[in-house]
Amino acid sequence: MQEVHPLERELGMELYSTEDPGIGGRIKVHFEDFVVQEISSDGTTLQLTDWDTPSKVDLGLDRKTRYTLFTVQKMGLSTMDVANLLAASLKISRNFITYAGLKDKRAVTVQTMSGPARIAEDLGLLRLSRVLITDIRRSRTPVHIGDLWGNRFTIMIREIEADSETSVDIAAKVRRSTLLNYFGVQRFGVTRPTTHLIGRALVKREFEDAIRIMVSTTSGYETPPMEKVREALADNLQPTDDMIDVFPRELGYERNVLKYLTRHPGRYEEAISRIPPRIQTLFVHAYQSYLFNKLISRRVKRGLSIVSPDVGDFIIRLDEAHSGRDSWSYTTDSTLDERREQVTRGKYGLAAPVVGYSTRMPQSTQTDFVKEILDEEGVRLMDFRNSKVRALDSQGGLRLVSMSVPDMEVSCEDGLVRLSFNLRKGSYATVVLRELMKNDPTNRV
Repeated sequence: MQEVHPLERELGMELYSTEDPGIGGRIKVHFEDFVVQEISSDGTTLQLTDWDTPSKVDLGLDRKTRYTLFTVQKMGLSTMDVANLLAASLKISRNFITYAGLKDKRAVTVQTMSGPARIAEDLGLLRLSRVLITDIRRSRTPVHIGDLWGNRFTIMIREIEADSETSVDIAAKVRRSTLLNYFGVQRFGVTRPTTHLIGRALVKREFEDAIRIMVSTTSGYETPPMEKVREALADNLQPTDDMIDVFPRELGYERNVLKYLTRHPGRYEEAISRIPPRIQTLFVHAYQSYLFNKLISRRVKRGLSIVSPDVGDFIIRLDEAHSGRDSWSYTTDSTLDERREQVTRGKYGLAAPVVGYSTRMPQSTQTDFVKEILDEEGVRLMDFRNSKVRALDSQGGLRLVSMSVPDMEVSCEDGLVRLSFNLRKGSYATVVLRELMKNDPTNRV
């Protein structure tokens, strides 16, 4: 089987799920090459709209509703970018803008978002570059993270290295295969894959190390002056104003940390607090994602199934949120046949822990793997408990071990492969593409 890329191996993605060679290629050459349409919890797929479509506002008769729901079509912007733009344009707190899931930046995407009821009319008047707002209506409830079934992807792969017939054949094999449900490379950063390393240092309360990794790790994709400053900070975490000026404005939280250290040398824990809470949480989640990737890789290497539960495994009901506190079932000797039947019927799926302080550790082979990995990392479950900093506190949960794309449609013409498929929330389209392309991950972000 083809060796995985070294970067992916470092991120716990140690195996491929299919044996065929990849077709190579690149995605996201143009924004329109990567289209994402949100699929709501009731199975409705949000449709793309002409960019000049006028906003439609339906306030309805119920004036007591507290929220406004609306559809956002965007291009070349992240979901957070749009949320920030809307909050600034409407003069409301960023916290009032909510959404069901984050969508790719280098793409054309459509998703549902929400805000307070009072913004409805002003929202219909907004004209933002590369953002279209439609279907504005009132609602009794806002949109929360996870309020979706998943997403539909339509993707163009350019510069492929295989011929058309081979490409279609390999795609058909991916469609028939069960794939490891890895967290994709973009979870960690591609040019500077450090988010999980920062997260590990934060979980272990090693705040100086966290900052050193954050501000001094070089990538080979930055300017020589930037690399020189990072190398200097690696030797001595004593930034100067001139050093900070070299950091680009988009690295705002790094600049804020360094500015704090110029005034308060050595106060690393306080400096971390200069980072927005959602970014701090992202670091911890990235580390948990890395541990999950290692865990499911180890399952395969040690001969355990990624589909059928064994004694000691968990199964979760499909298409529900799983924080670790909601519905799940544990497999015992007496329930083994029943649990396997539940999975076979397609109502449940085999799950593995995204480790946190509430992770259950029943006696099982999978628990042995978790303990091995945590020992290797020098981390304990209770290290994820941080009552002092809520953003760094993570209880963990359960996540499906595998995924599949049985509805994938594929065509190939003039050296271009076009794919369309649906994925449940939480699964990465780029992990599907990884199996098809099997090349440097920088071609897949």
